[in-house]
Amino acid sequence: MNSSKMRRLATAGTLLAACLCVAAYSTSLASASTARSAAATHTVNIMANPSGMLKFTQSSIKTTPGKAVIVFTNKSPLPHDVVLINSKNKVLGKTPIFAGGKKSFDVTLTAGKYTYYCSVPGHRAAGMQGTLTVS
Repeated sequence: MNSSKMRRLATAGTLLAACLCVAAYSTSLASASTARSAAATHTVNIMANPSGMLKFTQSSIKTTPGKAVIVFTNKSPLPHDVVLINSKNKVLGKTPIFAGGKKSFDVTLTAGKYTYYCSVPGHRAAGMQGTLTVS
């Protein structure tokens, strides 16, 4: 093989190696970023009592501070929603009222106590509420 062809192959090989190195580094950064995001966000599950009683399956839930996804599951025969408020009654998030399935919303939680409840008229007064403790 002549020296001109060898230089072109060497140059092409160097460029290819550099491109592969940059691609691997970019993929590594994206994976690390995704892992950090997934680790930083946790899920809080809230479920309506599937028997149709006006209550949640848990009246008290504990979790840790940080970004969270509140996932509300409604297997009850009645339509419900879930509303999350802080100690000052500020609504931090809510799902629509729905029958069957799951709905969710994102929230950032700090240490403290929160209340979750169903906003369908009469449901909260009947006892469909609970406490979310973040510590």
